[in-house]
Amino acid sequence: MVVGRPKQFERNDALAAAMDVFWTKGYEATSVQDLVDAMGVNRGSIYDTFGDKHSLFIEAVEHYLSDHANSLTEKLNAGRTPLAGIKGFFNMVVDGLSCTDCCRGCLITNAAVELAPHDEEVAKVVQRFLKAAEKAFQNHLELAIEEGEIPEDSDARSLARFLLMSLQGLVVMGKASVGKATLKDAVRTTLSALTKS
Repeated sequence: MVVGRPKQFERNDALAAAMDVFWTKGYEATSVQDLVDAMGVNRGSIYDTFGDKHSLFIEAVEHYLSDHANSLTEKLNAGRTPLAGIKGFFNMVVDGLSCTDCCRGCLITNAAVELAPHDEEVAKVVQRFLKAAEKAFQNHLELAIEEGEIPEDSDARSLARFLLMSLQGLVVMGKASVGKATLKDAVRTTLSALTKS
């Protein structure tokens, strides 16, 4: 019986390494050699296991999503109250974007800007993430309304979309290194809109 040679690498580790390269350099600027170096495998293994560069990118983004699928909800739930959770999340984002070595932003946002306008497959992955994020915000805003933290006539769905758009803009501006003070001003104004009747 002929048995195929076992893969000489751990798939998830290699995928995480590829994700890291795409996240740091972007899709177009990442060469196959960059991936070979980061993943610690030869070109043949990459093509045999993941297909071409585009297929590997899609799988790397999916890997990112699986790692971050519950992250937003968990961070929102970390607040003492629903509104405190939202505020804490945005302040945490600002701190992350203000880190000297943390200018990568969000892989999904990066993919949305770089590829989604002309890549239908990437666009679908991005849209799935955005819908999930919108729902997480909406759920928390509905709780905030129930607990009287924001006006009872607030439209949770519209506010969730507003928060999502604000978050994406924040991440893009953070990549441009506009400074923590600017980001904090933007967050302060964003959050103040939640409590206005």
